[in-house]
Amino acid sequence: MKALLNKSVLEGLQRRLEAATRLLLFIDYDSVLLPASAGAHPVPLEADAREHLRELSEKDALTLIIVSNRSLAGLKKIIGFSGIYLVANNGMEIHGPDLNVVHAEAKRTRKILGEVVDKLAAEITELPGVVLDNRGLSLALNISKAKPALQRRARLMMEQIWTPVMDTFTLCEAHQELIIRPRVGWGKSRAVMFIWNKFASPRRRPFVINIGADESDEEIFALVGREGIGVVVGGNTRAVRSKAGYQLRTRSELKKFLAWLSQNVSRIHTPRKPGK
Repeated sequence: MKALLNKSVLEGLQRRLEAATRLLLFIDYDSVLLPASAGAHPVPLEADAREHLRELSEKDALTLIIVSNRSLAGLKKIIGFSGIYLVANNGMEIHGPDLNVVHAEAKRTRKILGEVVDKLAAEITELPGVVLDNRGLSLALNISKAKPALQRRARLMMEQIWTPVMDTFTLCEAHQELIIRPRVGWGKSRAVMFIWNKFASPRRRPFVINIGADESDEEIFALVGREGIGVVVGGNTRAVRSKAGYQLRTRSELKKFLAWLSQNVSRIHTPRKPGK
């Protein structure tokens, strides 16, 4: 695992940018950009992070893609500016300057999901600090503000409500959220490949940087291979388990790297930016 901000590492990345025709920059919102104080409620990006991302989005040679478990509508409010690609609802919604895709199988489960939402809404009235987030194609119970005993009750309640529909939906936990989503054989990594292929030509594929910090990013790190780099954000405990080749230890280091990238992306030579 290499420290991405190491001088020699950045010099090597400069050379790879010079050899590229386009950069696709994927950043996971939930594990990397989400402010620590956000809790259950979506909040706008921190001002300096938004400014870095907005500046990058305006570079002709770069395509910015923000990835999240949240709904597309919620993610749009969080990001606060347009002209980029958004992969929402664990890949079931993809939106961009020339894309507006909703997974067809996921749409067909909305009625059943609505019934699950109604049951949960009635049950959580007895669980202070537990917040239900209906994401249209999925749902989440945020338990971050609940007491430990109530968190355990929320997990048990979620399992009981999910069990009758387990053939249609999956249940997982991430970032102190209990998430139910359709079993559709599609996820973040498939959505990332969908966008990657969109910008590829028969002769050349874009260079990719994927920045993430949770288990769902590991499949993407493995897919990147020699055509890009995977960057895990977090300390050594997180990095030692990761398939990413590079590390940013803190959110502060992430901002430094985004600033560096903004200054150096001009090394990529491309006549135009597809979809912009």
